Amino acid sequence: MSYSYKDSSFISQELETHIRKIHAIVGNAVTHKRFIVFGAGSTQLLNAVVHALSLDNSSSPARVVASIPFYPLYETQTVNFQSTDFKFEGDISVWKNNTDTSMNLVEFVTATNNPDGQLNKAVLKGPNTKTIHDHAYYWPHYTPITAPADGKIS
Repeated sequence: MSYSYKDSSFISQELETHIRKIHAIVGNAVTHKRFIVFGAGSTQLLNAVVHALSLDNSSSPARVVASIPFYPLYETQTVNFQSTDFKFEGDISVWKNNTDTSMNLVEFVTATNNPDGQLNKAVLKGPNTKTIHDHAYYWPHYTPITAPADGKIS
């Protein structure tokens, strides 16, 4: 962001306070003792998270997957960045019976999913599986809020 504040930060404490308040009122996200990261839309933030979760000393790139139907930009941005750290591998169904626990997997989970409105949950398990919860549409005007989102990365 292109603004700096009196305390030399780039994040407005006032804005952060209001974001936490709105999530508390709506009940769609746990924000207590959580960091709030700002970006120019969710696309920028999602790519930053893929990059951060893919960095490792592995000899092969992290495999990025999602359940169909998924947000097309997951694939587009993963392919366009042409990183040696991660590679888009498509539909999660191909990977859910994977027995190689050393494989580095990054799973996108959308709740509420667009376009089908499903409240998806993580499918993959394992020591090297990382999950990114995309809750861009987890608001009461899109879906009933059943519980606050409480993933490590939401």
